[in-house]
Amino acid sequence: MVDESNRPSERAPQKRGQMVVLGAIALAVVMFGIVATIGALEAGLTTETGVDAGEQAVVEAELERGVGCLLESANERTETEEGEVESAVHDDVEAFADRYRDARVHSSATVVDVELEGVGLDRADGANELESATVRVTTASADHRAERTRTIEAGCPEDEP
Repeated sequence: MVDESNRPSERAPQKRGQMVVLGAIALAVVMFGIVATIGALEAGLTTETGVDAGEQAVVEAELERGVGCLLESANERTETEEGEVESAVHDDVEAFADRYRDARVHSSATVVDVELEGVGLDRADGANELESATVRVTTASADHRAERTRTIEAGCPEDEP
């Protein structure tokens, strides 16, 4: 006598096939989720970099104007002694950097630090006139840090103080 419980089921290959199909669908859903997550993360990183680049351009323009006007003002009010001119510019740039950093903290998450590295003087006609200043600019945010050395020419736009 043959026991029916020992007989191979006619439905076993069909059940195995269904399991393979379900496993493949589950694997496809997981892979799609991983790809979508990676794509979203890359898009987010690209956007943040773009914001940093735009903000960096704003900082550069503000420093160009601010330090340029500061140098022009120092030319008008300092003595002709080289040490006095450099000392006055150093003090002015330090005060400007403090005020600028404070202003940026209230309007942006980017911290800007400005340090004077040197000044360029024109020693024509026995006078020491400031031509430029070399500053080191460090910008830092939560995910971005940049440091640059810039030489800024003395001068203030005519339509602005």
